[in-house]
Amino acid sequence: MIIFSSATKTAALLFSFLLLFMYVPVIAQTNTSSIKGVVVTADGRPAPFVTIGLQKLGIKTVADKNGSFVLEQITAIEDTLYISGIGFIPYKQGLQIAAGTAINLGVIQLQYYTAQLQDVEITGRIAQSYKSDYSFALTKTQSAVKDMPQSVSTVTKELMKDKMAMHLVEVLDDVPGVCRYSGFNEYSLRGLHAENPPLINGLRAYNSQLTNPMLVNLERIEILKGPTSVLYGNTDPGGTVNLVTKKPLQQHEHAIDILTGSWNNFRAQGDVTGALNTSKNLLYRLNAGYENKESFRNQYFAKSFQVAPSFSFVPNDRIQLNLDISVTHTNTVADRGQPGFEDDNNLLSTPIQLMVTQPGDYLKETNVASILSFSYKLNKHISFNSAYLNYITRQQLSEHGIEDFITDDSVYLYYTNRTANTTTNTFTKYFNFTFNTGKINHQLLAGYDYIKNKVDFTQWNGEDEDFGEETGIVGTFSLKNPVYFKRPVDEYEREEEEEDEEEGGFEAEQYYTHGIYIQEQLSIDKWKILASLRQEIFRSTGDDKIADNVLMPRVGIVYALAPNVNVYSTYNRGFDPFEPSARLQVFNEPFKPVLSEMFETGVKADLFNKKLSATFAVYQVTLDNVVVNANDPSNPDLYTQRGRERAKGFEAEANGNILPNLAMSLSYAYNNAKIIESVKPEEIGIIKENAPLHMSSSRFKYNFTKGILKGFGISAGHTQVGRRNTFDANLQLPGYCILNAGVQYSFSRFIVACNLNNIANTTYFTAAYNNISKWPGAPRNFMLRVGYHF
Repeated sequence: MIIFSSATKTAALLFSFLLLFMYVPVIAQTNTSSIKGVVVTADGRPAPFVTIGLQKLGIKTVADKNGSFVLEQITAIEDTLYISGIGFIPYKQGLQIAAGTAINLGVIQLQYYTAQLQDVEITGRIAQSYKSDYSFALTKTQSAVKDMPQSVSTVTKELMKDKMAMHLVEVLDDVPGVCRYSGFNEYSLRGLHAENPPLINGLRAYNSQLTNPMLVNLERIEILKGPTSVLYGNTDPGGTVNLVTKKPLQQHEHAIDILTGSWNNFRAQGDVTGALNTSKNLLYRLNAGYENKESFRNQYFAKSFQVAPSFSFVPNDRIQLNLDISVTHTNTVADRGQPGFEDDNNLLSTPIQLMVTQPGDYLKETNVASILSFSYKLNKHISFNSAYLNYITRQQLSEHGIEDFITDDSVYLYYTNRTANTTTNTFTKYFNFTFNTGKINHQLLAGYDYIKNKVDFTQWNGEDEDFGEETGIVGTFSLKNPVYFKRPVDEYEREEEEEDEEEGGFEAEQYYTHGIYIQEQLSIDKWKILASLRQEIFRSTGDDKIADNVLMPRVGIVYALAPNVNVYSTYNRGFDPFEPSARLQVFNEPFKPVLSEMFETGVKADLFNKKLSATFAVYQVTLDNVVVNANDPSNPDLYTQRGRERAKGFEAEANGNILPNLAMSLSYAYNNAKIIESVKPEEIGIIKENAPLHMSSSRFKYNFTKGILKGFGISAGHTQVGRRNTFDANLQLPGYCILNAGVQYSFSRFIVACNLNNIANTTYFTAAYNNISKWPGAPRNFMLRVGYHF
């Protein structure tokens, strides 16, 4: 017989108790259940960070970045599974959960809201695709793109990120009918010069032209084709760029990207969003970015940053309030182009790296945008919307440029020092009424806009007494054998800019404009009709006063050939006075306003189960009193007015994800933009400057989801632009085709990607005024990105 000591008995009891303690949860675990699945969007892409839960048990979780989820520790019960997320129709599914079972629900597809969600855009877009399903910009109401009787092209944040783009100019090459007009922030839209300020969330900002907007806080970029004056007053006849900012999301998301590339390019971006309270009606988002880069251009550099917080307050389904703020600062130089030799139209007589900019030159610009948006639903049929934008620009410019030629390859230099302070205030208020008369659905909109812009402007030009008085010359520079050194700016004699119209001078001015408009959208069976009318009252102050009252109509019609195919036609008129800005103007009397009209017809379709959006448009735009650069190399900011132009052609584009792991963006444009009337008879009948006949672009991205390559992705694309005329009748820019490719690898919450641009190292020119002011494109270059999402 074995006798145990008391210590041994105690140890045995404790051991037995531990075994029992460990065994109890095992028994419990075998009696509990689990549920797992994968949530995807309507177009088959993962739906990350949506909320999944069980109503009765109160258990919930959040899907990971791939849309996968697991609910554990579930007791036997009959319950309802729910899935919710911003921008999705709530999903519910009844479940009978037996004890000790593992339920795999497989793939669950969520549908996007197709009805109007917001009267003004307050909360963010959750879809992740090259395709955008809706826009506010063309009607001031949330409308499906295929239901709008006018062409709208969109660049989504997903395409911006895949291209690793930081500035507007880097992504507009993907838009049909859009190319660069110069090296500044001006473009050719449908062959017509576009230099007006972009809209920010549908509100007029300001365009200093010398810097390019950063993309850090942008959700998407919308290019509204043709005149849009009926809603926004004075706009460019070829089209209007609308920058749509990112809005807060309910779920917490954080992302950071570090990028580096050719020419010591360094970039960093961050994006955080979520709710500030438990009821999730007070939301925030903060976007920030920094860039420090050099260039293949030998005197170019840029240091820029942007900080952009956004707040949304949605206390109930009647009130929506949003505040957007953006502060951007850029320290760089003004790139006036690659100069060539005098009377020599060889584009490569000088290297593409050459700049006349001297060490110590600078361009410093700060832009502050503050936007307050408010929407209130009086009842289910009437809503009131109001928005206000305050946009402040502070610009300082110090630069040397070409005054005149000494010999074929040597030049005199001028020096300019400029300070421009501008303030733009934009108000918009409108009522939205929805009602029915019999079988006809009405959406009536009536509103008022007010825009005021003030420019305070000072400038002085330098002189060196060694070159004589009133010569405007401060030194010399060899284009053939350039030598750069810091010029003695502090020793220059100051020649104050005179306000003499005959000499091309100006004084600081301001303009303001009032707009009253009404818009009706009718729907009956397969037909949709859009009719708008706007009365614009434009005034500018100063010696050269402008006073214009213009009545502008718009009529459009849409017919549904099939559930996902619409045909449309529209007639539109536009108006654009040459408002005061930070540049000189050549005129003996105030410029006449640019007047335009457009006819457009086309087809819009949602293909592949609404995963791909396609548009085909045919158009003709005619405009009178055209304003163009004066083509004066010694004074590159001078403008003059000539006559009538007409652009006609067609555009085709397709964007979306035809497979969950295959994204694509395709475009082609044929545009014939001619000068019909001109103060220079020799210009009549020729193709406009910087207006190619043919343009095309493509981008494909494929992600591997199975096998040993799972997590890898590849991309490829091109940008093609045809031959272009310039302001010099003897100089034509050759066409070009640039090939780009990329590779990426995603794992856990990380992504590593690399893009190679201009693979063939093609030498090309993006735009030119003449052989003195022409802008070469970048040689072969790369960009590497490391991102973390948590």
